[in-house]
Amino acid sequence: MKKLLLLSFLSSAFYLLSSNAFAQQGEWTWMKGSSFGNQSGTYGTMGVSDPANTPPGLYEPYEWTDKQGNLWLFGGYDGLSQYRNTLWKYDPSTNEWTWMNGSSAPNPLPVFGTMGVPAATNDPGGRFSGATWVDTAGNFWLFGGFYSVPGIGSDLWKYDISSNEWTWMKGPTTSNAPGVYGSQGVEDAANYPGYRCEINAAWTDDNNNLWMFGGGDNGGTSYNDLWRFNPTTNNWTWMKGSNLMNMNGVYGTIGVPDPANTPGARMIYTRWKDLSGNFWLYGGRNSNWNVFNDLWKYDVATNEWTWMSGTSNLNAAGNYGALCVADSAYISSNRTENRAVWTDACGNFWFFGGANNYYGSYYSDLWKYVTSSDKWILAEGSSTPNQNGTYGTQGVADPANIPPGLWGSSSWTDHDGNFWLFGGCALWVDFRNALWKYVPDSACGGCAVQSSQVGFASSDTDICQKFCISYFDSSSNNPTSWLWLFPGGNPSTSTNQNPLNICYNLPGIYDVTLITTSATGTDTLTLSNYITVYATPPFPTISQVGYTLTSSPAVSYQWQLNAADIPGATNQSYTILQTGYYTVVVTDSNNCKNSVTEYILISGLNDVMSDANISIYPNPSDGNFMVELLNGFMAGEISIDVVNVIGQKVFSSKEKISSAHWTKQIDLSKGLHSENDIAHGVYFIEIKTESEYAGPDFFGVRKKIVIAD
Repeated sequence: MKKLLLLSFLSSAFYLLSSNAFAQQGEWTWMKGSSFGNQSGTYGTMGVSDPANTPPGLYEPYEWTDKQGNLWLFGGYDGLSQYRNTLWKYDPSTNEWTWMNGSSAPNPLPVFGTMGVPAATNDPGGRFSGATWVDTAGNFWLFGGFYSVPGIGSDLWKYDISSNEWTWMKGPTTSNAPGVYGSQGVEDAANYPGYRCEINAAWTDDNNNLWMFGGGDNGGTSYNDLWRFNPTTNNWTWMKGSNLMNMNGVYGTIGVPDPANTPGARMIYTRWKDLSGNFWLYGGRNSNWNVFNDLWKYDVATNEWTWMSGTSNLNAAGNYGALCVADSAYISSNRTENRAVWTDACGNFWFFGGANNYYGSYYSDLWKYVTSSDKWILAEGSSTPNQNGTYGTQGVADPANIPPGLWGSSSWTDHDGNFWLFGGCALWVDFRNALWKYVPDSACGGCAVQSSQVGFASSDTDICQKFCISYFDSSSNNPTSWLWLFPGGNPSTSTNQNPLNICYNLPGIYDVTLITTSATGTDTLTLSNYITVYATPPFPTISQVGYTLTSSPAVSYQWQLNAADIPGATNQSYTILQTGYYTVVVTDSNNCKNSVTEYILISGLNDVMSDANISIYPNPSDGNFMVELLNGFMAGEISIDVVNVIGQKVFSSKEKISSAHWTKQIDLSKGLHSENDIAHGVYFIEIKTESEYAGPDFFGVRKKIVIAD
C-alpha cells in the first residue's frame, strides 16, 4: 500500500515558517524554476526529491492535487516541439520537485498493455492538452489530448499513486478515433467520447462519477457534448449537448435554467465546482477562433444548464473596473487558454491570464467570481496584455510581484487555500517552468480564511478491509488536548496525541477530523475522503488435476506449504511434491489479499505419474539404482533429473537414446556433489524428452523413489 506519510518535521517546519513569514495576502511569490523561457529542466533521480529538480518549460500539462496536498504534473509540450510523458510531484512543505514516473527523453509512444490491468510498463505516452480528474479514492485520471503517435486521443487512463502504475481504462488505442454516442442518458459499454484536445472542463461529482464537456481538434472541429463516466462500471454516458460538431449554443434567459439551454461548441479551459456540487465553465473558443466570455452553470441533479454571466456575443471587449471592486457590469475580455483556475474556501471562482481572440495578447490579470452575489472582481493585474511580469526574489512575496502574461498554464490549490501556478507560454515560442504561489486576499471581495494550525499525517491512506492505521499529530498551535474523529474506524474516537491501530472493518471512503485545544482556543481540521478502505477479495478456490493445483483467477499468487511460502511458486498453478497443507494467497488490483488452504495427501510408494515402458530398480534402494527404457519408448535426447520433496535437484543428466532397449545406472550414494552424502527419504525422478525439457512446465514422466539403508 502507500508509503508512510510521516512529515519531515524539522525541514518542513523550517520551510513553512520561513515562507509564511513572507507570504502576505494578495501577493504573488516566485517559488521555483526560472524567470527565463525554454528551460530544459533538471530531472535528478527518479523517485528522489531534490532542491535542484525542476520540470522543463511546459505548455498544457495534465495536473492534479493528491490527498496530502502535493501538486502533480504529467506530460506537456515543451519549447522544442517535443511531447513529454514525465510525471512530477511537488511538495509545498519542502519546496521540492520529484520525478516520479515516465521518461526524461521526448516523444515516447504510449504503452497500453491490457485494458483494465495496471502494469509498471504501461504509459500514456507523450501528450498534452487533455482532461483530468481526481476520484474520491485519490486516483488520477486523464483523457485524450495531443500525443506523440501523432494524433489526438480518445483514451482514458488511471494512475494509482500507491503502486506508481498506469492503467488504460477505456477507449481505442488508435488516434483520431470518432466517438460512439449511443442513446442520450443511457449508459453503454460501447460508448466513448471521440478524439479531442484543448479541453479542461472536467469535474468529479459527489458520487465519484467523472464528467467532461466540449473540446475539439484544435482545427475546424469543436463540440458541446457533456459526458459522464462511471468508474464502477467503466462505462461512458452521453448526457447532454449534440453529437454533431460546431453547434451553436442556446442561451435562454440569463440566470434561468432550462432543459433546452446549452453552451455552444468550444475548446474549453476553465472548470469549477461550487459548494453545492454544481459545475461551472467560462469562455473558450470555437472552431473559427472566435472567443467567448460567457459563464455557465450545470446542475447535476436536474441535468440543466444556466447562462449566469457575460455576453452571448463573440470576441467581447469586457469591462475591467477598479481593483477589488465587485460590480455586475465587470467582466474580463474574451478569454481562451485560461487553464489556471482555482476555487477558494468560500466557493468563489478564480482564473489567471489566457489569450484573446487574436492569440497575440496574453494576459496576467487575476479574476474572481463571487458566487453569492454573481459579480466579478479584478483582483490583480490590468487590461494591458503581454506584460513581462515581475519575479522579485525567489521565495519572497512582494506586492509588486506578478507573473508574466501566460496561457496554457497549470494550477492547484493546496490544503491551506493558497493558489499555485506553473508554466505556460508567455509567447508561443517562450515556454515557462516558473512555479508561483498566491495567497488570496480576504479584503478583496471577502472570504476571510485562515490557514489551519492543525495538522496530521497517517501511516497509510489506502488500506484493505479489517486493516489498521496509525495517526500522528503535527499541529503547530502547541495543543494541550486532542480529539480525533474516525467515522468508520474502530475505535471511532481518540484523545491520544498519536492514536495507533485505528481499524476499519467495512469498505468505504472516510473523513478524518482532528480538534485540538491550546491556550488560544480550539482549532479543527477535517480531511474529507482521506481514507479509502478496499473490500477483501472473495476466497479463492483450488482445483486439482493429478498433483497439479490451480487457483481461481487473481492478479497475483503465492503458494505456501504448511504456512511457509514456497520460493518461486507464484503462478496460478503449482505441482506438489509432498503431502501437506497447501495454501494459495491471492492478491487483487487494490493489493488486498485472501487465501484458502487444503490438505493434499500423497500416499504409499505408487508412481505419481507412471509409464509401463520405464522401470526403476531396485526401489527402494541405497541410492544406487538402474533406469531402464523398454520397447523404444523414447528416442533422441532426454533429461533425467532427481529432485527432493522441496524441488531441489540432487542429480541431473542429459542422455542420448541410441537403442530400443536402454539402461542407465545412477549412483546417488555420494549425492550430486561427492563431498555431500545424500539424505534418506523420498525423491522423484523426472524424465523428459528434448522438446519437453525446454519448457517451463513439467510434461514428462515423474516417478517416486525411496533412498534407504
